[in-house]
Amino acid sequence: MKIIKNTIKGTFNNSIFKLPAIRWSLFYKIRSWPIANFRDSFNYFQSRQRPNLKRTTRGQKHFLERPLPFQILGIIFWCCWLLLPAPKSFASVPPDQIFKAYELIDSWQIPKATEYIQALLEKHPKSGDVHFLYGRTEFFRGNYDFASNILKRVSDKRQEVEEFKILVKNTREAAAKFISKETEHFIIRYQEGHDEVLLSFAEQVLESSYQTLGNLFDFRPQEKVIVEFYPDRRSLAQVSPLTIKDIMTSGTVALCKYNRLMMISPASLVRGYNWMDTLSHEYIHYLLTRKSQNRFPLWLHEGVAKHFENHWRQADGRLAPMLETVLASGLANDYTISLDAMMPSFAKLKTAEDVQLAYAQVSTMVEYMTYLQGDKIISHLLSDLAKNIPFDEALEKRLKTDIETFQHDWKKHLKTQGLKIIPGLKPLKTRFKEKNEDGEKKNTKSWSPVAPAT
Repeated sequence: MKIIKNTIKGTFNNSIFKLPAIRWSLFYKIRSWPIANFRDSFNYFQSRQRPNLKRTTRGQKHFLERPLPFQILGIIFWCCWLLLPAPKSFASVPPDQIFKAYELIDSWQIPKATEYIQALLEKHPKSGDVHFLYGRTEFFRGNYDFASNILKRVSDKRQEVEEFKILVKNTREAAAKFISKETEHFIIRYQEGHDEVLLSFAEQVLESSYQTLGNLFDFRPQEKVIVEFYPDRRSLAQVSPLTIKDIMTSGTVALCKYNRLMMISPASLVRGYNWMDTLSHEYIHYLLTRKSQNRFPLWLHEGVAKHFENHWRQADGRLAPMLETVLASGLANDYTISLDAMMPSFAKLKTAEDVQLAYAQVSTMVEYMTYLQGDKIISHLLSDLAKNIPFDEALEKRLKTDIETFQHDWKKHLKTQGLKIIPGLKPLKTRFKEKNEDGEKKNTKSWSPVAPAT
């Protein structure tokens, strides 16, 4: 018996059983092992005393209560059975296939992701991993109810699953009253009421952006892009990573995330905001993410979106007087925002003034890039990144210089541009509307600068 005991312990200490595939195989086989409870068996060998084993069939002896030869045969049979292929399960999907599906979703290649995950579902219909990925793709396609139903099949023991289910639930609630209008290339969702007045103008901005920016970046989405107008800042915070504090501090009124554009209704602000350029700004984010397969760095994302946000109406992209004043003041005081400090989002910067300065910096960086190499440099960078060329390598290839030298030359270039500080010019303050207990709108006491987008 001592030989058997050492053999079993040696088998489970052997390195092959530490491989992930074998571990999962053992887990699922032991969990459904009908012969005996392994814990009781191990206790038996440890104590040399027979445990109190439960008999499953009346009058039938447990195999450990049988004579020694039967015990040996039972153990040999059990070990051979463990080495058989595991049944299909949550863990039976090869990790590289799961990783590829995540990559397709995170790079917003949603049609490819949908097709790939459907194939996985046919092979692994009971896999929790695949159903979770299926739910994610439907969420990214804007099918919130369907995504929620799919995710009911997935256990939320993992934190990632639990958090995503909360996001889907919050989005379903916030979008429950939406109605839709489709244009040639967009699906606009909004709540019935005052936002209906935006529709014809939004269509004009979006369809014009589709053409002009498509020419600029050499990319036009084949699927219709979802655009959602949320009634207030609370609903935007509900469906995004932003908090109410982030929105109030930065003045953020829109963002592009989860394969769609999200905007706060201009009616929720006391004086509204420049929502048409902001809408084009967010669409630029969408194009940059799609064409680069989500590999475009944040600072350049914001710089390109800011510089070209008025391109849809044939404007020249120059800095607004307010941003020029903010940038000139920052340079005069030797105060700028580093590229690293801009991460993970402009909306997370400490003050509204820092947000404005960051936008002015990155916008003029893009202006300087196009001054050196023309507007098509952005399209070329996007193509390079889609081929998985590292950003620093792609930038050096297109600009003929590294990022540190580029930033140094950019500052020297700014000093030749005659940036002016306009005395007395301050950011236009924006106030969000609140509702009192009677449901009537009133002005909030919180102040934030006007309308940066993310």
